[in-house]
Amino acid sequence: MTNAVSGLAASIRAATDSETFDLAGHDAINIKQTINDAFNQPFQLDTMIRITFVVGAGKLSRQKYDAKAGLHVTKALQELDFSEDKGASCMNECAGCYKTQHDTGKNVFTVVVFPKLANRGDGDGPRDSHGGGCAGSSEEYPLPIPLVEGTPVHTILLASEETFQKMAPSMCPTWSEKKMCSEVLKLAVETLQSMDNKLMTGTPLSDEENAFYNETGGSASITTKAERLKKLMQQQVENGGQLMQHEIDRLLQQVEEKIDAFDADIDAATKMSQEKKVAKLTAQREKAVARKQMLEGHTAQSPPKLKHDAQIAKLSKELQPLLKLEATVKGRLLSMKETKQLAVKDEMLEEISELEGASRGWFEDEDDFEVRLEASRKKRTAAGKGGGKSASGGKGKKAGTGSSSRSANANTTWLTPGGLAAKQASLGKKTAAAKKSKPRGGGVFSAMMMDSDSDSD
Repeated sequence: MTNAVSGLAASIRAATDSETFDLAGHDAINIKQTINDAFNQPFQLDTMIRITFVVGAGKLSRQKYDAKAGLHVTKALQELDFSEDKGASCMNECAGCYKTQHDTGKNVFTVVVFPKLANRGDGDGPRDSHGGGCAGSSEEYPLPIPLVEGTPVHTILLASEETFQKMAPSMCPTWSEKKMCSEVLKLAVETLQSMDNKLMTGTPLSDEENAFYNETGGSASITTKAERLKKLMQQQVENGGQLMQHEIDRLLQQVEEKIDAFDADIDAATKMSQEKKVAKLTAQREKAVARKQMLEGHTAQSPPKLKHDAQIAKLSKELQPLLKLEATVKGRLLSMKETKQLAVKDEMLEEISELEGASRGWFEDEDDFEVRLEASRKKRTAAGKGGGKSASGGKGKKAGTGSSSRSANANTTWLTPGGLAAKQASLGKKTAAAKKSKPRGGGVFSAMMMDSDSDSD
């Protein structure tokens, strides 16, 4: 691994433009050595570049990374006199800064480093009067900026209101995906409001902040998108109950918790003889009870098919004879014909895995995707009539770990402001890492999956 680490450090120092490096497979010692070799001397550059390290990912890919990879990177940087600045951006004044980010589109964790520059003298960017921050950098926002071009978050924020309304039903077919998308829009509104507050104090916005503000159309445009998405969520819950079982269970749990809270508040108000408050709380409780009864009356819908279900089923059918052949040839030499036949088996399993990963929705939670994935695999196993190993991507491999995972997502083109149609057509290639999150257990996506108001869906 020593040569690989040395090679990685050399590649980092050779960078003349902003680049991303993946630290999958590197342990603590290798990471520390790489960071030290790469950043112990200023870069021979005139203008700032951004060096991004991928240090972690969602459940399906997190085993590739050292559990404390991000900590190892930041600690090594601190030993080299780098300072953390959440608002650092790609400008010379931010030399010697770093920041950690969670890419909500790809669901990967990164450390972004702005190296020291030899052509700036001492290589350290000037700090502001409060210390610890680079001059002119933007503050920390709820939604990290700049946006990563071509990601789902970038697409929905830059889409016109009309385009967003047309693409929302297919972009977020399930209630859970709509909920996740609505939370991203909420973070965008909070980010824009923070920028408005900054302008109100007379503080100018950085180039990246101005770009975000202008490209998204301001908080009014994002709020309109959020309201339209909210209506779609309400229709999905109230008109026919187009919900999967785990979505019904989630909503029931939330409304039951609210009923319990109303009971406690009503009891407290009654003891204090606050009749008006009791009446108001009782009316709200009745609405919650009615909502619970509605949800209990819904019949759960089957999980939607995978986007590439037909292609996967075709490959699985073609794979069955090979799996049977593999099971019968154990313990004996293979003929030339058998060798050629089995040679394509792993390629087919890899292709199935890639198609599974490419079937994941833009804002689909990991647990939701696993439900659909498991349903698809059970169906294929049944179709194979017990023909041995299930064609599920092979050897316990998680969906979408193939080299071209999500490439099929490039089929959909949404027209967005600024002539981004062609760029959006390659969306899948730019978002090869699947979007994953776990709604129970913390993190930004955990908060995204919580229902803030019964009336909000």
